[in-house]
Amino acid sequence: MERGCGILLPVSSLPNKYGFGCFSDEAYEFVDYLEELGMKYWQVLPLGGVDAVGSPYSSVSAFAGEPLYIDIESILDEEEIDFFKLSSNLPLAEFRKRKTEALRYVFDKLYYSTNIDKFIEENEEWVYDYAVYMVLKDELGVNYSNFPPEYKNIDSDQTIEFIKSHSEEIIYYIFLQYLFFKQWKELKAYANSKGIKIIGDVPIYCSMDSVDMYANTKCFLMDEDTGKPSYVSGVPGDYFNPEGQIWNNPLYDYEYMKMRNYQWWVQRIKHQSKLYDFIRIDHFRGFESYFAVPYGDTDISRGRWFKGPGIDLFDEFKKNRIHNLIAEDLGEITDDVRELRKKSGLAGMKVMQFAFDGDSKNIHLPHEYEKNSVAYLGTHDNDTFMGFLKDRAAKNRICEYLNLPFNVSDEIVTHMAIENIISTNSNVSIITMQDILCEGSEARINTPGTGDGNWKYRLNPNYAKNKYNKYLKYLIKVKNR
Repeated sequence: MERGCGILLPVSSLPNKYGFGCFSDEAYEFVDYLEELGMKYWQVLPLGGVDAVGSPYSSVSAFAGEPLYIDIESILDEEEIDFFKLSSNLPLAEFRKRKTEALRYVFDKLYYSTNIDKFIEENEEWVYDYAVYMVLKDELGVNYSNFPPEYKNIDSDQTIEFIKSHSEEIIYYIFLQYLFFKQWKELKAYANSKGIKIIGDVPIYCSMDSVDMYANTKCFLMDEDTGKPSYVSGVPGDYFNPEGQIWNNPLYDYEYMKMRNYQWWVQRIKHQSKLYDFIRIDHFRGFESYFAVPYGDTDISRGRWFKGPGIDLFDEFKKNRIHNLIAEDLGEITDDVRELRKKSGLAGMKVMQFAFDGDSKNIHLPHEYEKNSVAYLGTHDNDTFMGFLKDRAAKNRICEYLNLPFNVSDEIVTHMAIENIISTNSNVSIITMQDILCEGSEARINTPGTGDGNWKYRLNPNYAKNKYNKYLKYLIKVKNR
């Protein structure tokens, strides 16, 4: 990756008068802002479907995009949009209901004048299965694990009859994907024309409620008698959650995948490479070994470690000319995981918030950063840096490291930390918008292991007028970013 600086901001957090960021004019204005500062990267997080609380890490498809990101303002006039009563004060479930009604209206208005045959042809490996699954979910009112047996097989006689009788609904879901990819492709091309590369995110696991489980059942560890997963994902205690977590994602059958040269994973990453210039793979350590909890357990006490695919998978990526990956190598990392990243050649991550535990050899201390890495003050899973500084002991250690008086303001410490992260040896430095704006814990995007208050951050529309921007632009220039 070229030496440069970037900003982490999910598309959903972009300013929008309706409250949920999308591929609207505001997205293009944000790209202009990045260009004005001299930024070279925009990290957007996953663009797949968001769940009931807005998280993009539990998508209904590893391939499809979230329809809520579709910009309807470029398609409908103001009077048409007003009919659906969209507003920034709506809970996500109600917003989704109303925007879905608006998107259905867009479909009725545009579909018969739109040629989507080429899109279907280019995405036939996944888009049809996705559309069928979404219509089945709508009609049955349950997710895959609770489908009646006669519908659990996409090739069953009952499913085929269902497809024949629901052709318009299936075409509707394909149309939404056509519109999503058309608009994102245009936005990405605009960013690239401004010299800005997009860093995306691929969650390592699929959702229990996903077309991936439905259409590729053999790729997952399943109990043949019950038709349920035999194990689900989790993690022992770590920085984010000392008591450990059960994520409840189905786990991959890597033995089956290996016999097929990891075709599903290769197809997935090739597809994501059309969306992003660089891809951060979430939970990289799960490729070396992964933590598995028996399906149905409510605590991690019976969880155990299994070996992952290791370097075999990354060798397969290289064979298929996939070279744009970043490893999210955070959490409890073993020597085996470090060796896997070294063999794979992937850039790793460094997070300044993890650095100040009193260990002078902590690998997250900025002076320790290797060139082949991406440096952060914090990620979407961390508190904002201003929120982090409320821990006075941590602030004192940071002030000592940065040679600042202990009584200096949190704003000055945050700005000095930004300057420090931009000055590191890492090829890429990424800063969250909240830290640029010196926002507190109320602006945190996500707190792992909690269910409330996450994924609600919306960027202040006046962000481009922030006085710090001028100095930030200067830093990016003089630090050769």
